[in-house]
Amino acid sequence: MSAPPVERGTAPRAEATTPTLRGTARRWRFWLILAAVAVVGLLVVAVASGTGGGSRAPYSITNTAPEGSKALAEVLRQQSVDVIQADTLDEARAAVKAAPGATLAFADPGGYLSDERLDEAAELADRVVLFLPGFNELRAFAPGVSAAGAPREIDGVDAGCSLPAAVRAGTIIGGGRSYRAAVDSGAELCFRSSDDAYYVVRTETPNGTVTVLGATDVLSNRGITGAGNAALALSLLGEDDTLVWYVPTAYDVEADGPADIASLTPDWVTPVLLLTVFTFLAAAIWRGRRLGALVVENLPVTVRSRETMEGRARLYARAGAHTHALDSLRIGTITRLSSILGLPRNATVDEVITSVAAVLPARPLSDIQSVLVAAVPSNEADLVSYSDRLLELESAVTRAVRP
Repeated sequence: MSAPPVERGTAPRAEATTPTLRGTARRWRFWLILAAVAVVGLLVVAVASGTGGGSRAPYSITNTAPEGSKALAEVLRQQSVDVIQADTLDEARAAVKAAPGATLAFADPGGYLSDERLDEAAELADRVVLFLPGFNELRAFAPGVSAAGAPREIDGVDAGCSLPAAVRAGTIIGGGRSYRAAVDSGAELCFRSSDDAYYVVRTETPNGTVTVLGATDVLSNRGITGAGNAALALSLLGEDDTLVWYVPTAYDVEADGPADIASLTPDWVTPVLLLTVFTFLAAAIWRGRRLGALVVENLPVTVRSRETMEGRARLYARAGAHTHALDSLRIGTITRLSSILGLPRNATVDEVITSVAAVLPARPLSDIQSVLVAAVPSNEADLVSYSDRLLELESAVTRAVRP
């Protein structure tokens, strides 16, 4: 079947098409698949990291890392001790209230609690085991105990006291911090780390019994199996049927500033931002609709040289670029003169001028140089005049070389 006839002198009309959803999806198929794979990978990593090791905080009973305490908590549960994790002061208060007589294991390595909330935590239970406390924790829980700095003795430290848990442990592997207490305070001092510093200090306070424990390996997954570390930890923390393990988190931090960023900004900021967004969307839709539908055109597209020449001429005229337009004419003239005179393609402008002067001895060299290089037009009349002179010079050279 033959194609329908096309009128002579007319080109077939281009078909206007609007991109469809299927076509757009086909063009972006590779990037959509890549984005989907990246999202799935991120979800897998998030799930794996969220379910693998639990918390990463030191002394956390869900932390399986070397500095965590999950191993100790699991052994306590195997010995029928109900270990309850508390992440906030309210949770710890509720857990102790639900199990009167419970032991409170406390550590605040992140320093989340204020002095007032530390005082509240010190009143939660009658029996408290304090893990590596700092100055603020000691002031709240055990005012008669003070920090003594880094220990000197670490490996195979003997109990040296009559505390049942220390006697049962015998020796421990220390590390961490050491503490001291006043001589007349009646505190039980165990596991000497230096002259007057110890790893374990048990003292009586108005709120009850507080045991300060400064040996990190006694609590951590990494060092719990060393020497008598496990025996000491299980004895100190397993005295009661219930152990409330309270390590404060960021949820315990009391907000003392503005509630959110909106309170830091003036009232007019939100309306202005909304107006800006709506203006941008409206402008995008307006400009997008002005573009119209896509037009399919067969390639390659042939553009006639006359159209290009006239287009450049209009641009030069609109910009008033008389010198630039004359330079374009000069380049064409010099190229043609070089061919007429038989000069190589890489001949310089000076060589072309010298050759032109040689075939036109009656014309001054300065006049040739002015026409081809030096003259600068100041208006359109000058541009037309120099254009005519270039044409006349090219004609004269042609007549002289090819009579």
